[in-house]
Amino acid sequence: KLVKNKKKVSRDVSFEDHVSYAEKILIDLEKNDLTLEEAVENYTEALARIKLAKKILEDTKNKVITIERRDLDGVSTKKTKTK
Repeated sequence: KLVKNKKKVSRDVSFEDHVSYAEKILIDLEKNDLTLEEAVENYTEALARIKLAKKILEDTKNKVITIERRDLDGVSTKKTKTK
């Protein structure tokens, strides 16, 4: 019954923590004898965690793309200036 003690889902939590918590909730759903209401609450919490983990992953991907573009632009600019 993980949701009973849940804290407000935060963007300050790491990707790994969100995924781990969502996995624990899903395992709990599979193993425990929960009421329908508890199961829905847990499922909703797991989805929220997965959504935040996905957002963190997308943000990180965008940062990497930005860094790669900046570095590639710097390399092409340096090559152009030295010719």
